[in-house]
Amino acid sequence: MKANAAAKVQGPFPYQPKFSYENLVTNFVIDPLRGFSVKMETQMNDMLENYRFYGGIQSAFDIRSGDVFAEFQYLPRRVDFSFRFDRKVVFWNRPESYQQEKYSFQKIEFGLSLPLTVRLRASAKPFIGYTSFADRGSSIPSGPGAPEFRPGKQQAYAGSRFELVYDNSVTTGLNIIEGTRGKMFFVNYQAPGNSKASFSQFSIDVRHYQKLYREIVFAIRGQAGSFFGHAPKKYLLGGMDNWIGNRINYEGLNNPMFTSSNYNTNLIFAEFATSLRGFDYATLYGNSMAVANAELRVPLIRALSGGPIASNFFRNMQLTAFYDIGSSWSGAPPISSQYSIRSRVVPTNTSGSPFVIQINEYLNPWLYSYGVGFRSMMLGYYLKFDLAWPVVNYTVQNPRLHVTLGFDF
Repeated sequence: MKANAAAKVQGPFPYQPKFSYENLVTNFVIDPLRGFSVKMETQMNDMLENYRFYGGIQSAFDIRSGDVFAEFQYLPRRVDFSFRFDRKVVFWNRPESYQQEKYSFQKIEFGLSLPLTVRLRASAKPFIGYTSFADRGSSIPSGPGAPEFRPGKQQAYAGSRFELVYDNSVTTGLNIIEGTRGKMFFVNYQAPGNSKASFSQFSIDVRHYQKLYREIVFAIRGQAGSFFGHAPKKYLLGGMDNWIGNRINYEGLNNPMFTSSNYNTNLIFAEFATSLRGFDYATLYGNSMAVANAELRVPLIRALSGGPIASNFFRNMQLTAFYDIGSSWSGAPPISSQYSIRSRVVPTNTSGSPFVIQINEYLNPWLYSYGVGFRSMMLGYYLKFDLAWPVVNYTVQNPRLHVTLGFDF
């Protein structure tokens, strides 16, 4: 009897959340503003995934620029709640001088997310935050006339972000996706006490992955966005994400990467509009942008093989053919070359000259490129090699090779 009593099943007991690590990921990021960076991310959740913690840190090799982010999600109800903190720091060396500047953006965000269907979700995320700027002086302190450190300015913001996400895609392999996904959002930044610093942004991004044969996929993407308000920011068109050996265009009138003032808010809020292979970052820039991409992805060995492939290199190898087209502008959309979206000043060095000539270039407002690519896992990283022929004003330029880290769109 005592043995039977000891073997009696006990419970049930109230559920007690016990957290465990879901993953810990370390990878490299090549930021257009901060260069080569290391990014570490981790995720923790309980057994039933009612509570989730997500956080990480990204640091450039100078140990001064980087990001810190942390988010807690409460998921047991139909409406998901979240709380998130972000800090972004950019140490910027002005390209035309030895001036060093520090920009930072701190933000606290509360989120509510409601699944409308299995594939559709709507979110609202109010937030508060502030930006700060400091002139760090010259990088050559002993140089003649080198300015001393001067404290900068701060700007508080309050606003909200509204987001609609649709996703019925399925990932069948590395860089192999089938289905459709899209995101549309609107975000508003209100500057208390300084309405001239307020601005808003609207953006939409739609992607479709069509299976052609076995794992051969034709992928297309269309995205468009616009900044507006009292202080609209800029889109910087050109290049690719995580581009090794990237280049930035600093030329052109009102280039957001080059400003005569000491305070450049575009460094915090500007967005790099990619992918437009064959062109530098910020080849075109403006308050609005539109980009479209088409890519044929052929996992050659997987498509031909009838069984498992042991080699990681050959299993994830892909050949691609692509076409990119895009434009960025301020004001009315550039429907034809009758609209000028590029301006320059002659002479570029106005020192000693009382005259400045502004030239509006009436060229084809749309940049496009075409080419071929190769992708695979190498040394533990997914590397992409793209050979692109850029076309400017209907003239085909010399081909350019892009080497990038990470997956395609």
